[in-house]
Amino acid sequence: MTDLEGRFAPNREDVAAKVIDGELIAIRLSDGTYYSMEQVGTRAWQLIEAGHELSAVARAIASDYAVPAERVAGDLRGLLRELLAESLIVPAADQGTPTDPTAAPAAALPYQPPRLNIYRDMGNLLALDPPTPGIDDLLFRDGKPE
Repeated sequence: MTDLEGRFAPNREDVAAKVIDGELIAIRLSDGTYYSMEQVGTRAWQLIEAGHELSAVARAIASDYAVPAERVAGDLRGLLRELLAESLIVPAADQGTPTDPTAAPAAALPYQPPRLNIYRDMGNLLALDPPTPGIDDLLFRDGKPE
């Protein structure tokens, strides 16, 4: 089994993902499975994507939501196992010192364990008009349409 204390990164070879209005939207391109996460899950994804290890992700989320880091770490281990099982993330090579891409909220938010929503019925629809990897790089610059 993979060491859950290491660093992970989105599986860019097979996953198109973007955070839109605080919700993570991800599509596994190989079969069209659609995923979403909100709140704690989105924050965890952003921190994982930025190169943070699980312990740093847990500390940041515990601070954001004013809950014990041990509770968050346990919830994140479950989420990481699920993200790995779905091939949404992969072990990452050392990327140096990660930076936090988002600011923490001014006041503690209500905590709910992160939940990965999976929609396997989207595959047939996406097979008709599959997403194109890297299309955002061509159509959007700094999050704005060209």
